[in-house]
Amino acid sequence: MSVLSVDGVTFRYGSTAVLSDVTFDVRAGELVGILGPNGCGKTTLMRVMAGYLRPEAGVVSYDGRAVNALRPRDLARLRAVVEQRLTSPFEFSVYDYVLMGRTPYLGRFQAETLEDHRIAEEALELARAVHLHDRSIGELSGGELQRVMIARALAQEPEFLLLDEPTAHLDIKHQLEIMHLLKNLSRDICVVTVIHDVNHAISFCDRTVLLRDGTVAGCGDPTSVLSTPAIREVFGVDSYRLQHPHLPQAQLAFSIPLPRHRERKSRILVIGGGGCAQAVLFALVHAGYIVRAGVLHEGDRDLDVARALGCDTLTAPPFSRIGSADAERLQEWCRQSDAIAVAAMPVGEGNLANLEVACSMIGDRPIVLFSRQSDFRELDHTGGRAEQLFAALEERSSVAATVDELLRRLVDLIGSGSAQR
Repeated sequence: MSVLSVDGVTFRYGSTAVLSDVTFDVRAGELVGILGPNGCGKTTLMRVMAGYLRPEAGVVSYDGRAVNALRPRDLARLRAVVEQRLTSPFEFSVYDYVLMGRTPYLGRFQAETLEDHRIAEEALELARAVHLHDRSIGELSGGELQRVMIARALAQEPEFLLLDEPTAHLDIKHQLEIMHLLKNLSRDICVVTVIHDVNHAISFCDRTVLLRDGTVAGCGDPTSVLSTPAIREVFGVDSYRLQHPHLPQAQLAFSIPLPRHRERKSRILVIGGGGCAQAVLFALVHAGYIVRAGVLHEGDRDLDVARALGCDTLTAPPFSRIGSADAERLQEWCRQSDAIAVAAMPVGEGNLANLEVACSMIGDRPIVLFSRQSDFRELDHTGGRAEQLFAALEERSSVAATVDELLRRLVDLIGSGSAQR
């Protein structure tokens, strides 16, 4: 099985350290993404892997053969490189440009053979660029050019394909098309790509290498490597997972951490579910409140967000009915809180106890109902009981239609200082 090995690679530009002891490998059948913030060494690592730069320490090898020990022609037959931009002083036709990928197989002054032409045509087919055959390179759009550059690399018949940000400057459709193409190619060859989009890495890559300041901050399965703590540490942003209805992998949403108001230490209990409390959780945590959430079923999007934000949570098994013990615990948490925020959510028999507990706190604790609608029948899957409870909350508590309004309501109810108990 083909293996690309990066072992202890260290590289400097003068006195500036760019890479330090970088180690990982790639096997045939894998699409591996290299991620990290700007300036962390991704492009330098790619150029070292390509053999364009010689490392100060460590070695890059293809099937056990060190890059620095290979002749340029032999290296070009092993690996192909697609860089960020095409630089050519000549206006080649697409076909002539792709045919140049056969150069490593030609002798000096040797003309291309019928076999070379067949391979170039096949490369255009693999890259889904046959329709561009006779176009001039200078006439192509960004997405078209990226396909043609990949086709030229495939004409080299490499065992390893290296790409530096192949989706940069492309619109969403072309980004997805290129990632699907790379995924298909990785069935037969090793594909390594520098990539910026974390969700593309999660959706398409078999493994990811996460760089931070020239070192490997994580390597492995994308979902594990691109965890909420790792993303916060490496990229300096908060993230939470959203389950896409048509994708097996959860996608990430991001938020720049806002400065927290140190004086706010009030405790807020959030009751929600079905993803309806996500905005509430974010707003309250970023405003500096101490936030708890529950009772949330395992697998619920609100639970994913609450955990990602570091909130204490009360949980129940998926699709189960909230039992009396959980309801009592929720009621205890309500009494320990300075206020309760209820996000209007779909209510069935499984989570009806949440709404019943919230209503039992009317007159005991300040409550803000977060709702963008006044007709609660669409949320009621209990034969009318949930609608009655929502109506009671609407009548006897504060109501907010936006998160900004919710924050203002809380300030009015409990102030912005320390805990009110």
